Amino acid sequence: MPTLDLPPLELSRARELDDESLIRIIMQYHDAHVRDLMTALELAQAVSARHADSPDLPARLPEQIADLLEDLRGHQAREESVLFPVILCGRGETLRYPIAALGTDHDTVQVRLEQLVRLTRDYTPPEGACATWRRLYDVCRKFDRELREHVQLEERVLFPRFA
Repeated sequence: MPTLDLPPLELSRARELDDESLIRIIMQYHDAHVRDLMTALELAQAVSARHADSPDLPARLPEQIADLLEDLRGHQAREESVLFPVILCGRGETLRYPIAALGTDHDTVQVRLEQLVRLTRDYTPPEGACATWRRLYDVCRKFDRELREHVQLEERVLFPRFA
């Protein structure tokens, strides 16, 4: 399954966007994150099956990715079913407490992301790694970059409008 790189959006430019445009961009990140993590999970399962005896294989890598995917899906569902509709119907000023809770979600996802970074040695495959292993770490690196961009858009641009 191919992954699509989202072009980075400069925060200064993002601040100029209206709420609907900014939410549309954030939703593109949501879709890309799920696709990337599903791809990474498939690749991690293949790498784990093929290299189960390798001392370089990160322990529980597929489980770590699956846990991250589950946390992220829950967070995105809360944003998409509660936060974004309220903002788009003009009642964003009522969202102070839900925004605080979503910030806690961001912290949880970022802790899991840091665990993934450490587990994979900063997405560095071992010397002589197969193409699948290298592809797995490339997808994880892309996901990492885009997740951090996405969180910045929410925490530095969207959420301050309503907190």
